[in-house]
Amino acid sequence: MKYSFLLPLVLLTYLSVGQQISNPKHVAQDPSFTRKQDGSLVLSWVEKQGDTVMFFRKIWDKTRQSWSSNELIPIHPEASTHAEGMPKLSYKADGTCILMFELNKPSEKSRFSGDLYYAMEKQGQWSKAQTIHRDTTAGLSHSFGKIFPLANGEVGALWLDVKLGPKGRTLVYAATSLGQGFGEMRVLDKQTCECCRIDALADNQGNIDLIYRDLNDLGERDMAYIHSNDFGKTFTPPVTWMADHWQVNACPHAGPSLVRGPHGLEATWYTGASSGSGIKWAYQDKKELILHLKGDKYRQAQLASNAHGEVALVYAQIKQEGERYFKQIGMYVKDQQGKLRHQWISDSIADCSYPVIHWNGKKWLVAYESWIGEERVIEVREVK
Repeated sequence: MKYSFLLPLVLLTYLSVGQQISNPKHVAQDPSFTRKQDGSLVLSWVEKQGDTVMFFRKIWDKTRQSWSSNELIPIHPEASTHAEGMPKLSYKADGTCILMFELNKPSEKSRFSGDLYYAMEKQGQWSKAQTIHRDTTAGLSHSFGKIFPLANGEVGALWLDVKLGPKGRTLVYAATSLGQGFGEMRVLDKQTCECCRIDALADNQGNIDLIYRDLNDLGERDMAYIHSNDFGKTFTPPVTWMADHWQVNACPHAGPSLVRGPHGLEATWYTGASSGSGIKWAYQDKKELILHLKGDKYRQAQLASNAHGEVALVYAQIKQEGERYFKQIGMYVKDQQGKLRHQWISDSIADCSYPVIHWNGKKWLVAYESWIGEERVIEVREVK
């Protein structure tokens, strides 16, 4: 069933009051969710004080339905903080926490060059950060990393690595091993878009599914999909998720989001294609869209699912009131029958962006950046 944002849907009112979790004296950005093996939800974000980068996490106890105190995580004070390659966390089954972050190292060869680092926390002690890649030659680019838990209790990593062909960059994969960090990387795609985030999922049946913005020989930057059904031993060649045929000679800085719903895989992404720009939301291998938010005022879409067969989409919409422009966070929830309902999450008095969403066991948790005047904070809302 196809929907447009112009069709009459059930519009819900606010279901909760937002909770500010970051220090209002700092500039906060880059919220990101992950989950521990025991089911506890972990929210991380960046706070900047002047030019110094600080990284925090906060844990949601699903049994107590409450947050822990903010915890400062050691990170390089000059770590990159752009939203498509923000610092992020993932957990091994034994409780080891993995931190991944970028460090920009401009050179004469490229002002975008840099390295991708990771550190491991075992029993509260953090290791020294090291590069996830072996080649640290100056002027090369390793960035836009994604880490995610694997079925064997380890953590997988995907990132964009050095250029091998006439255009674009390579997509590579590596995984941790028992008691160790990441091993050798494997190239999955030799020519991808240079600058968009990657998303990936793994399940207990051995499936690893990943989606990213590709770059073909015609210059089209559409979403590509790769699959493994043997716990990452082998991967399929990339295939296009849906052909938008978007040709742009620039970096979109707009990666996709992937989720496993009750009827299979679903993805959302932004496209600037002349055939239909905006946010698209679609099932795998189906031509008809679940939802199309048309136009360039819709950005930063993210998906999440829950055990009730619901899938939720959050996004930022650019709005105008008089001479004031701002972004408001919207949310659609799709039930098992495909029916959509919509609500606004953030207040219109703030300029809000980069929403992320996860199910906490009873409600949706939505975190996002919120600007009011000079104050930039991370806010979280619980949504039924």
